[in-house]
Amino acid sequence: MKKESKITLRILAGFQICLCATAVYALDLPLNRDPKYNSSINPKYNSSINPKYNSSINPKYNSSVNPAYNSSINPSYNSSINPKYNSSINPKYNSSLNPMYNSSIDPTRSTWSGLYTFDEDGDLSGVAVRAERGFLLLFGLSGKWQGYFASNSETGYNWFSVDGEWRGYCIHNSERGFNIFTKDGDWIGFMN
Repeated sequence: MKKESKITLRILAGFQICLCATAVYALDLPLNRDPKYNSSINPKYNSSINPKYNSSINPKYNSSVNPAYNSSINPSYNSSINPKYNSSINPKYNSSLNPMYNSSIDPTRSTWSGLYTFDEDGDLSGVAVRAERGFLLLFGLSGKWQGYFASNSETGYNWFSVDGEWRGYCIHNSERGFNIFTKDGDWIGFMN
């Protein structure tokens, strides 16, 4: 076989491997969970789950769901919900919560259960894979692990980077999903 043919074969074999790896993480968003087709789960069309129109689920108007005013749901003041002080909710120290060691919670390597994540406009942004009760792993559309959501022991989750830095939080949206906020209380998306 010519040298040029061997190189072409290697390139083709590599391309085939890339195609297979990409196909493993193809997200199949069911229509009933797609806010573009199901207006009842879309905050743009359902004001009861939109924090701009429902003050009870907006941390800027309801201090009980705002970690800045409710220290029991703030990981800076409550060490039991802070992965830097509680290793049982830190994937760095708890391998059952770490997708690098537990393939059953890695959506690129197994069937997963959990929630789909969306930006404020209802565009799919990733998935939140259920690792255990009160703990979700956040993956982007590419399948890259981006962080996790740990229960705040009330009606939501705190959102952490992979390194355990507190990035924001999620509040139950009064129906079947959650709204995602930055630490400052800015609404940036939702999951259902």
